Amino acid sequence: MIILFSCNSEKKQVLEKKDAKEERPIKNKSSLNTNEEESIKGFTNFIANGFEIAVVQNKKKIVFGDLNQDGFQDFVAILVSSNTNIDDDDPEEVRIAIYEGSEDDRYIQKALSGNLTSASIYNENPTLKITSTILSVSHQSMRHDYEVKFRFEKKHNDYMLIGSEYNNYGNAVHDGAGNTSINFLTKTKIKKISKYDHEKEKLIELKPVVTKIEEDLVSITQINDLNIYKIIGSE
Repeated sequence: MIILFSCNSEKKQVLEKKDAKEERPIKNKSSLNTNEEESIKGFTNFIANGFEIAVVQNKKKIVFGDLNQDGFQDFVAILVSSNTNIDDDDPEEVRIAIYEGSEDDRYIQKALSGNLTSASIYNENPTLKITSTILSVSHQSMRHDYEVKFRFEKKHNDYMLIGSEYNNYGNAVHDGAGNTSINFLTKTKIKKISKYDHEKEKLIELKPVVTKIEEDLVSITQINDLNIYKIIGSE
């Protein structure tokens, strides 16, 4: 599997409102009881001009759930600037968009991430997953993977990063491999590292290092490919 990466540091961080159809809610007949596969086609109506829902292996990167627990279906999608030759080319824009449903069968874009790497698309496991009120986004690379979790926080009226798991595979013998787990709600970071013992020819797990972080909760709108690794503790 070939993993593609986005290296453009000059990417725009927000969609222009004049191009965003979501600013004007559009009626939709879907509800929590609607068959998701049947309704996916209609959700393209809510995507901003110049963007498409990412399609990988003929499947759209979109999930459904009630993220804000108001009883109405919401949906989350990975947006790209173009699906043309997506298996061969790296889209210039890769973003996570959250759309909230309402009682009048309308959807509006509630949150939009910054520009992410294309490795967020080409993941053999589900890139997007909703479990209860938590949105999980996974990223798979050649030598590492990570998962970040977001939840709607009423205090912030926004979808905030509440947890992350970063796995580093280390070198060929997995020397330096480890896991960094952060709970942003409790401000706790746990780092585990393995070192290769050449004399015993085996990996040795070092004692986990537990530290407290000082950073405040970060909105999904602030996440991009330039800061994600620092935020999740890989740097």
